[in-house]
Amino acid sequence: MDYKDYTVKDFLHDELFRKWIERPDHDTNAFWETWMHENPDHRATVEQARDILLLIGTEEHIPTAEDQAEVWSRIAYTIHETPERRVGAGIWRYAAIFLGVLAMASAAWFFLHREKPVMITYATSYGETKRIVLPDSSVVRLNANSALKGTISKNGQREVWLDGEGFFSVAHETNNAPFLVHTSDVDVQVLGTEFNVNTRRVMTRVVLNNGAVKLKLNGEGLQDINMKPGEMVSYSTKTNQLSRRKVNPADYNAWLENMLIFNETPIAEVAVAMQENLGVNLYIEDQDLQKELFTGSIPMSDVDVFFKTLSRSLHVVIVKKDNKSYSIRRKKT
Repeated sequence: MDYKDYTVKDFLHDELFRKWIERPDHDTNAFWETWMHENPDHRATVEQARDILLLIGTEEHIPTAEDQAEVWSRIAYTIHETPERRVGAGIWRYAAIFLGVLAMASAAWFFLHREKPVMITYATSYGETKRIVLPDSSVVRLNANSALKGTISKNGQREVWLDGEGFFSVAHETNNAPFLVHTSDVDVQVLGTEFNVNTRRVMTRVVLNNGAVKLKLNGEGLQDINMKPGEMVSYSTKTNQLSRRKVNPADYNAWLENMLIFNETPIAEVAVAMQENLGVNLYIEDQDLQKELFTGSIPMSDVDVFFKTLSRSLHVVIVKKDNKSYSIRRKKT
């Protein structure tokens, strides 16, 4: 079955699709990620169906009017907060689908009564970012080449594991339930705030936009760190290196606008960032050239703009080897 003619409602009734959302495993994750990669025009439909299924749950139940209103408000929130999706007539199609699903499954039982947590699993490929609305209304922007998994439940369990980079806008719960982000280096505990977490380069880097977070470092005898807005904390369990300094959060969150921003950054580090986010390999032939500093931005959708800027400012020659590989060397005088 190729699923190309499926609507949102069709996906909600499909056994393989529901298994992927309810009980994901390696095979179902591989199948659907491959299918969406091969059918990018249908990705929005799949993600819309996934959002609905996560919001309404899967248990058979006839909801009350109050239950329906609660779930509708969450769906309306998702539509309103996702600019990529059409509104207007699209909202009514969404509502019609929702009402059809209510007859099939338990709409509001998920968030109002059920204690069973929802398992979430998301991943992005090179050059791809993803906006995720969690069942508790928290929003995660997942950067390229990253993965997020975890559990969200009504009883206060809000816990995720990040590999790569993500920007979190955490919704504050009335019962002050904490939201935990785990990495290999730190545990980030928040109540409601915005922050960026990057687990690349053998360390975890946390940049706080606003609010407050507490970092529990995964090392012996290390004290917890209470961060303030505008601070960046970097820590590695492998190297035992810890740093804390004031930064401009916008520089580290630029990928949300599909940009990479650098401020007097060695070309070698720029090359690493391009490989991490875009899967582009930049081979620097001159050892001294690796230490040259670059200040500027790279549009993630058009790296050729960066190459043209770099060629003019550093007087270098950039040669394209294949679709994802480039070499860079100084111009001969």
